[in-house]
Amino acid sequence: MSEPYTFVIRFAIPGATEPDEFAMRVYEDDRLQDMALMGPDQYGMFAADFERESRSLPAAVVSALQDLLSVLPEAEPIRVENDNLVTIAAIARRLGRSHESVRLYSRNKRGPGNFPAPVGKIDDKTAVWDWGDIAQWWEQTHGEPVEGTADSAFLTIVNCALEMRRAAARLASGPEEELAAVADLLPSEVKKAANRASAHDAVAV
Repeated sequence: MSEPYTFVIRFAIPGATEPDEFAMRVYEDDRLQDMALMGPDQYGMFAADFERESRSLPAAVVSALQDLLSVLPEAEPIRVENDNLVTIAAIARRLGRSHESVRLYSRNKRGPGNFPAPVGKIDDKTAVWDWGDIAQWWEQTHGEPVEGTADSAFLTIVNCALEMRRAAARLASGPEEELAAVADLLPSEVKKAANRASAHDAVAV
């Protein structure tokens, strides 16, 4: 088995103020022995820090979400985080390039241009980028595969699905015809990717 995949699932339990009840349920369940529970904060928000062994990060995330909701069915998953925010220094390390080289890429003073825009700042001098954006740009412009590209795309899909799940739960009685039409807008690529994965697993078995 490979090294454990580490990630954080942030979730809310409306009205939660004390951790003891939830921590005890987590502690007593064998399925969540690889999870550290933090929270709740003043808004009822928790962080579930997982170190889960699995064949891949997507498999680890899906099994963790399933186990978390089995033990804490009142939990409302918000998002999955996997250290996707990177500085110039972190980008350089992951790509095996010098700090100065990546800095010039980021200023579009080297390479083909169109370097992804930063998604935020740590402070006035330190910008951060989404690693998925960087990995995709690098593969497209340099033709070199970068570890973690598929995982980043998967987490984007998961987090979009969690957001839609929460929004749908707020619809006590929705306009069924319109919602069905919206469902048709979901990208067919997701279903196609799932079908390819199922076919691959069947062949592997």
